Amino acid sequence: MSKELGEKRNLLDTPELRAYYANRPLLWRNLFCIGLSNIGWGVATGVTGPLMALRMLEMGWTEAYSATVGSINLWLLSFLVMYFSWKSDHTVTKIGRRKPYLFIAAVPIVLATALFPFFHSLIPLVGLWLMQMMFSNLKNSTFPLLNIDCVARDMLARAQSILMVASGIIMFFAMRITPHLIELGEWVPYAFGAVVLLISAAAAWFIQEPQIHNPQTETFKPWSALKIGLRDRRIIWLMLGVAMIASFETVFGSWVWIYAKAKLGLERGDIFEALSWAHLINIAIAFPVGWLIDKVGGFKVVLLYFGMMLLNLILLLQVHDATTLALYVMFMTISNPLNNAADIMVYKTSDPKEVGSITSSLSFIRNFYNGCLLFFAGWFIQFTNRDYHSLFIIGAVLMTIGLLMFFIYRKKMAAPNEQPASP
Repeated sequence: MSKELGEKRNLLDTPELRAYYANRPLLWRNLFCIGLSNIGWGVATGVTGPLMALRMLEMGWTEAYSATVGSINLWLLSFLVMYFSWKSDHTVTKIGRRKPYLFIAAVPIVLATALFPFFHSLIPLVGLWLMQMMFSNLKNSTFPLLNIDCVARDMLARAQSILMVASGIIMFFAMRITPHLIELGEWVPYAFGAVVLLISAAAAWFIQEPQIHNPQTETFKPWSALKIGLRDRRIIWLMLGVAMIASFETVFGSWVWIYAKAKLGLERGDIFEALSWAHLINIAIAFPVGWLIDKVGGFKVVLLYFGMMLLNLILLLQVHDATTLALYVMFMTISNPLNNAADIMVYKTSDPKEVGSITSSLSFIRNFYNGCLLFFAGWFIQFTNRDYHSLFIIGAVLMTIGLLMFFIYRKKMAAPNEQPASP
């Protein structure tokens, strides 16, 4: 049976790129700056995002409303990510092709975060939430591509694991101090988040992007990225698998904060403390998982991920208080990094000049699917009087269908190559 698409392709096809990826001091400097920026951004949104959701819930916002807005955003993002990623692929500036988009998005995101606690009616709160969401689409469609751009393909998983170790340490302490920040004042966690966002944007300035110049030669069309990303139709099955294999994890991650508040009766501080312990798990397992993905292969790790997620479902049905929630989330955190194998199976098919098109094609499929899943989940919760357990079971069923997509992809890879998909 054929190996993953494009694994044997020589991606470092210029002397400049070979020299760039062979420069280990530059690699470590870039990883440090990328890590500082990504981790800082994750800390800020990890603290303020749940607080925003819980505050709006307390003011009459419902899971169904949140799901509807979130779904519309994901459906819109399915198309926007193609434009933003395609545009960044063809951007040529002195500071790089990805960083300018972070700096554009950072200002409104920081403002929305800083202003949120000072409004006390639902309409302006939702407006600020939407502003943050829209500009996060721009940032999330472009800046994360540096995680791929700046690292040689055969080190992708291990480089990601280094970032996960640092993230686990910092997120643990951020989650632990948030209850104390809340005690100091409602506005304090948001001020903390805004400052961290500013530091994160400043750290990105020092990232040196690879010298990949791919100027725009045609105007963007809705199918511009897809005709590149889906050039080989067989990869559609892989991308569907990547999206659906995470269904159970997506459902749980989307609703864990409201689930803990509404069904388990936990206070905000208790939720932060219960979930904080999971981040320590990343420290112990991140690099071994990265090594496992690079050395064993994506498909085998996906099978392991699927089996562990089924066990996670059984354990989740036993959660009833803060202690069991903390224990469950710690165990689930052991499983979560294995999902990186699915994405890396796609990344290894991409040429450096077309990373944005490949990843945005994946994002198009994943975001559209997750939008449908989120919409269904929100209204399912509404109409079943918050029957979260049944929703989690449905997520596991969809995850099983996702695994089937990987088997179909592998079967397709054994067949002769198909013709490129039409726009």
